[in-house]
Amino acid sequence: MSSEPIVLQLAPLPRTQIGPFLLLGVEKDASREAIEAAWAEKIKQARRGQIKTPLEDINWAREMLTSRESRIRCDAVGLNVDTTDGTLKKLKEHYQGKGQVEIRCKPIDTEKWLADYTPQVPVPSVDEIRQLVKLPEIPREVPAVRVMLESFVQEPIDPWQVELDA
Repeated sequence: MSSEPIVLQLAPLPRTQIGPFLLLGVEKDASREAIEAAWAEKIKQARRGQIKTPLEDINWAREMLTSRESRIRCDAVGLNVDTTDGTLKKLKEHYQGKGQVEIRCKPIDTEKWLADYTPQVPVPSVDEIRQLVKLPEIPREVPAVRVMLESFVQEPIDPWQVELDA
């Protein structure tokens, strides 16, 4: 079992769903100066190609956090689940402490490694499955259908090479 983390490439979410707080990496109670500093840093990172966030999204996040109305609206609909008063942050500080020291409360991960897992279920052979398939009766009006179906069934199907008509 590898200790390397698995990196997933996910489809990007729209900026309105992510929210300006997560885009800029600031807390919900961040000051104007903290927002400006985070915005400037994200702009630098985006121009250097260190992050994939578009410049327009970074600028949008800054705009959304400048007015009180839009900030409250973004607070309500963004993915950042912590409340404005920082309930989750307070709980984290209570159980883990404020510093980056040892974690007091560690999550229990009980997932099994499934890469080498084989279920204890008998798997039928291909021949057994073919015997179970009941072929429909083909009408005499279209005799070529039987030949076409038989030739199609004889070819092995590679699931990675199947092309479907759009």
